[in-house]
This record gives sequence, C-alpha cells and structure tokens, in this order.
Amino acid sequence: MYIDEHRRKWDKALKHYSIIDRIDQDTVISRSITHTYGMGLISSREFVDLIHIRRYDGGVVTTNTISIDYEKCPVNSSNVRGFNNPCGYICSPLPENPAHSKLVAYIQPELGGLLPQSVVESVLPSNVVSLIINVREGLKKCYQNGN
Repeated sequence: MYIDEHRRKWDKALKHYSIIDRIDQDTVISRSITHTYGMGLISSREFVDLIHIRRYDGGVVTTNTISIDYEKCPVNSSNVRGFNNPCGYICSPLPENPAHSKLVAYIQPELGGLLPQSVVESVLPSNVVSLIINVREGLKKCYQNGN
C-alpha cells in the first residue's frame, strides 16, 4: 500500500508521494503532498510521516503512522505543513469470508494554516470516503497483479 509506485496509482488525494528513507523492511519515512480542496479554499498540505507496517497471525495487517520533523525534508513555503497525530489502518480478513477484509481507518490530521474549523469539517468527511474507496480499488489492483 505504501510502496511509491503503488501509492501514486491508487491515492487520488495526493499530487506527490515518495519514500524519503527506509528504516527497516517494515518502517519508512514518507513525504506526501495533497491536492488543493474546496475549489482552492484549502491549499495543498505536505505531510512527513513515520510509517510502520505490522503483520499479525491470521492475516491482520496494521499501518501505524505519525508525522515527524525530519532534517531531510525541511518545511518550505510551497505548501502548508500538516501534522498527522497517531493514526493508521487495520485490515483483517472476515472470518465468514476470508477472501474479503474489514478495513478500519483512524485518522487525526491537523491541517495547519488558518483554516476555519467549519471549512475543515465540511471537506474532511468526503475526503475520508474517497480515501476508503481509493484504498479498496488500490488493494484490488495489487492482488490482481500479484503484489
């Protein structure tokens, strides 16, 4: 899900995504930049995240993410720096049909900038729904291609 070439294909919310550093097989530091939203009312946001992927017995996979300050990716004036509080996904096979999975997403972004809370609250729900749809389609393509 978080491999550069896969993420750029399925995550339509991002105009840029790259892995800046690989700490180990399951832990990376990534940089992502969102598109603008709300007809340009919400400018692009940049996030630098520490991501750890963990696999459990029974096919459960979690992604665990938090934004960090990282010297290889200093704040610049091109984008507003957002911050992800602890967040992630839990993907687990359904016991009654292991060919299907349950995906739970928990997100806690701080978008930064001078956005009125009402604007954030009006845009965020549709973005979360789009994210879930994009994840679902992206995972289908990964499995169909044998990745």
